[in-house]
Amino acid sequence: MIYVLKIVNTHGVRGEVKALHYTDGEEFFENVNTLYSKDGKKAYVIQNWRFHKGAVLLKLEGVDDMDAAELLRGVELYAREEDLPELPDGRYYYFQLIGLNAVLENGEVIGRVADVVESAGRELLEIALPGGKKCLIPKCDAFVGPVDLEKKQVLITPIEGLIDDEI
Repeated sequence: MIYVLKIVNTHGVRGEVKALHYTDGEEFFENVNTLYSKDGKKAYVIQNWRFHKGAVLLKLEGVDDMDAAELLRGVELYAREEDLPELPDGRYYYFQLIGLNAVLENGEVIGRVADVVESAGRELLEIALPGGKKCLIPKCDAFVGPVDLEKKQVLITPIEGLIDDEI
């Protein structure tokens, strides 16, 4: 199960909920109509959705008033991996990148991808280095690629000084 959103509040009196989402946006909600509890035992069918002030407003099946919506505050919802929209070649979901070994051109493993961070409209790979240190690598063709999911690695091409002081 892939973590995709957290319900943070109610919206209005007709059962809509406001959620912070960790998706690519509209494409996700156009293709996925059912979300699940973490254990997959409870399904939440999306009847309607729209974006509002950086969040997504959801109307979920069976949630028809503010009292029912209030009970969902704090609930984290997940999507099944097989339900996710297929991405074009060269694009990856964050969960696919996290955990990959970060390797240099010579094959040396310098660490592993601990997270993907969005900062000022740019994605950064957070690389966990030996000894507990971390560094951020801009996720762009100049520094990152290609990704090999089968070998569980991503090629990192840092410029001098980007990680030299960290490792």
